[in-house]
Amino acid sequence: MEKMENKATQMDLEYVTADETGLILEISSEFCRTLDVAESFIKGRYINQVIKGTTHNLSHHNGKKAVFFGVINGQPCLIRLDQHKHHHIYSILVKKNEIDLYEITSFMNSIKKPKIQTNSRNTNRYRFEDIVGDGPLMTQMKELAARIATSNSTVLLTGESGTGKELFAQAIHGLSSRKDQPFVAVNCAAIPEDLFESEVFGYEAGAFSGAKREGKPGKIELAQNGTLFLDEISELPYLAQGKLLRVLQEKEVERLGGTGAKNVDIRIIAATNRDLKTLVQEGKFRQDLFYRLYVFELKIPSLRQRKEDILPLTEHFIHYYNEQFNQEVKYIDPKLQEWLIGNDWPGNIRELRAIIERGMNIVEGDTLTLECFRFTSFTENAGPPPTNETPLNVQSLEEEVQKAEMNAIKWALKESDGDKTIAAQRLKIHPASLYRKISKYGIK
Repeated sequence: MEKMENKATQMDLEYVTADETGLILEISSEFCRTLDVAESFIKGRYINQVIKGTTHNLSHHNGKKAVFFGVINGQPCLIRLDQHKHHHIYSILVKKNEIDLYEITSFMNSIKKPKIQTNSRNTNRYRFEDIVGDGPLMTQMKELAARIATSNSTVLLTGESGTGKELFAQAIHGLSSRKDQPFVAVNCAAIPEDLFESEVFGYEAGAFSGAKREGKPGKIELAQNGTLFLDEISELPYLAQGKLLRVLQEKEVERLGGTGAKNVDIRIIAATNRDLKTLVQEGKFRQDLFYRLYVFELKIPSLRQRKEDILPLTEHFIHYYNEQFNQEVKYIDPKLQEWLIGNDWPGNIRELRAIIERGMNIVEGDTLTLECFRFTSFTENAGPPPTNETPLNVQSLEEEVQKAEMNAIKWALKESDGDKTIAAQRLKIHPASLYRKISKYGIK
């Protein structure tokens, strides 16, 4: 390792400096000479465009020094990151061809091990800038959430399924004083009731048949000094609600089968798509727990309430799936734009994302069109794509249903080139039913 130590004494001469966004501000001539790279190749670029092949997150820093492995201009290097108030300095420790591969591997392992142990439970991935939507509703919601983030108070996120409640939870955690500590998410509806207590509160050795000999910490203990996100908290078993209330009030948790309590310092963010007040009235949710959770309520708007964000979200997903599927879609056809904005999206952002993913699997060329969605179950269930013909007067329900049936049958027959068996499959009805309806409506 003598060569490494000698080389490390020169590292301050071989560096690039970047601002907080990663934009490169300064490059030393020694850096360019050592890596045989022209200054013009680096100037005006971002650090993640220059340093490749690294698992280190170059866009997020925790305020500490870091040493990591990366590739610059095709040359593997050990890189040291020094952080200052408003900029970061990336220094070259050593190039791989100057020391033995075994030495690099040993050196990197010795650096990485403590980091893995420290951050293995921190699954926080999203920040407020990652939440797409600049309409008035979302802007107001993000501003309010950002103000709440700086406190340690409990937050209750409400709103329909698929609106992005977990994104907000992670963004709040990422802006809080606990951002460098674990973010532990628990889906209260996904854990069987008989396992919930042991999974969330943990258990002691011998607490039940099959328990680990050394016991097991629960999600609450794993979130120590960080944030515990309880998704779908309305599904929390009633008996567990009382135990969670004690955690909130007394700041301590008692494991299943334990005789003593452990002090915990956590922030709780809960989320639900149900009305907790109604559940309290029905006796399904504890009133005292509700009031402990109901410190700050953030009601995330549905997609139909913020239609101005539908196209920006669509563009965001197109960009994502361009990279995933090696596509080059740049445009959204006007008819598809109209269809996207006109839809109510009961499944909200989750549904929109699924639809765009389907279309991106089928699209050919640089434009996403309505034709890309004709072969999906979504459009089959929804009937024919909307037309510009909007009835001025709504007729009776029976007449409207008949009209919808006629349009759907005509569309299915057209798509199947008149093959009634295929048309029936598209409409998900028996061929005999299709024949009867064709006769009933006099469809040719």
